[in-house]
Amino acid sequence: MSHDSGNVINVDGRDRRPWALISRTKLLDAAVAEIAERGYDRARLVDIAARADLTVGAIYNWYKNKSELFNAALEHAITEQQESNLNFLNSELSKSLNGVFSSHWMLLVAALAPRQGQDTGPTDTQKMLLEALTASWREEESQHSIEPHLSALLSQYENVVQVAMDEGAIDSTLDAKLLARMLFAFPIGLSLLTLAGLPEINSMNFIPIIQLLDKTLRPQ
Repeated sequence: MSHDSGNVINVDGRDRRPWALISRTKLLDAAVAEIAERGYDRARLVDIAARADLTVGAIYNWYKNKSELFNAALEHAITEQQESNLNFLNSELSKSLNGVFSSHWMLLVAALAPRQGQDTGPTDTQKMLLEALTASWREEESQHSIEPHLSALLSQYENVVQVAMDEGAIDSTLDAKLLARMLFAFPIGLSLLTLAGLPEINSMNFIPIIQLLDKTLRPQ
């Protein structure tokens, strides 16, 4: 995205007026909400447009089809989640956990998950990730476009694990990429079980398990 002297913003290779970005944000918020509620297959552009108080034609001003809009909505949801994660790390709840976990990397991993302690149920980002995984294994074209987003999230876990290994908090003989993938998959799997109708588990019940995991992963 770049700015020029004519009060025009270049977005994805096309010139836009700054106010147009407001409509795009409304559109992406609407797409995330609609897909999270109804699923990608059932989500319709007309319903997404109605949520955003826009016309379907306005959608095509930004995206050529539903697949392209879905990819943009997924990226939008992940970006907003990462901002939420940063807020979590700076929250009083996160600070209160410093005395619970002996390793700071555990807090960082918790902050990467698409749901935080203050969330009362599955988040739209969780649902979007599950929709993205489903679309990836069903459609090769979707896999190519969605995989970079998933890889970017996974790389964040890998970075946390590698730093923890370098600092001696995790046994460096372990496979960092495998451990990161397991940590990434864990909250997604729990989300899937919850959305499938299984009852919620009190988040505090995870603490003794995570504490034991912390001790197990330390260098022997």
